[in-house]
Amino acid sequence: MTKGMPAQTQPKAFDLLASLAAFAQREGVALNDPTLIDRFMTDARPRLEMALSDAALIHGSRIERLFEATVLTLGRYRMLKTEDIGRVHGSGASRAPDFRVVLDDGAQWLVEVKNVRSDKPLRQRTSMSAAYLNSLQCYADMVGTPLRLAIFWSLWNIWTIIPPERFRRSDGGLRVTMQEAVMANEFGRLGEVIIMTRPPLRLVLDADRKMPRKLSPEGLAEFMIGAARMYSGDTELTDPRDRRLAQILFLFGDWTVGEPIARMDGVEIGGVEFVAQPEEPSDQGFDGIGWASRIFSRYYAAQTVDGDQVIQLHGKAVPEWFAPLGAWDFKNSRLPLWLGHIEPNSDRIKAEPGPD
Repeated sequence: MTKGMPAQTQPKAFDLLASLAAFAQREGVALNDPTLIDRFMTDARPRLEMALSDAALIHGSRIERLFEATVLTLGRYRMLKTEDIGRVHGSGASRAPDFRVVLDDGAQWLVEVKNVRSDKPLRQRTSMSAAYLNSLQCYADMVGTPLRLAIFWSLWNIWTIIPPERFRRSDGGLRVTMQEAVMANEFGRLGEVIIMTRPPLRLVLDADRKMPRKLSPEGLAEFMIGAARMYSGDTELTDPRDRRLAQILFLFGDWTVGEPIARMDGVEIGGVEFVAQPEEPSDQGFDGIGWASRIFSRYYAAQTVDGDQVIQLHGKAVPEWFAPLGAWDFKNSRLPLWLGHIEPNSDRIKAEPGPD
């Protein structure tokens, strides 16, 4: 600690104390019993080991945290809070959904998060029993707030938010395909957009000319990076806002990044260039590079997943990523940009005016 700086206050362990107190009550142990902590830890260890080995629990918990971080990153909300914590006393068989969100227009949703993965890319579907759905709806009715299901189709990295009543079966349960959910998707109310720009995006890493630089006999470029430049086509992006968004789209967008291309300076290596472009470019002058939530989910995965293993539940939200889109200078920006807004019950995308 730096001399003269006040000591940081340790957060009070409310959640941990609540778990300890529940254990003490269940086991009939007084809170001032000197053996309580050891007994609590002995009880907790196998339960924690079981939880960490439960793949469904770990993946589901990570997706709940992903939803939270995605809403914070998209930034179009007044308040977001965890709803399913604490005890609930009610007259019916109710279950609290995962989150409560207050939208920017003051409307509220209760949101239950669901992770769906099928190895068959074109057969993505999910279901929910009548009993489970009724328990969520009972809670929503008691507090007078509409219920929504936030479904993460993990094979496609796609979020959809849907009203469950629309997909009720005759037996009271729910069944929905990814295609149906996309058509009914209301995530746009939380700031979801499809981002489009003109290909390609280029990242140029310049060699530091003051340091040794060469191309090895195996064709490997050996140099120290002196500078990094971003391009939209042949136009260098010098404005910090343009450059920052281009970097995000380049690193986490849908376009394929090709193999590095050596840039020679005579017989010495001048740097390398990476080019990102859609696999099948259109002829309309711009192409989609990803849904904002899909772009962020790749960033979140880089923080929380290693191969097929979850290594963290919590990742960092980055609300500064997409905040500039609300006031983007479409006419003067050197990064050509179009934003597509998807409305429920429509397969049409409304595009905001972009550069000519």
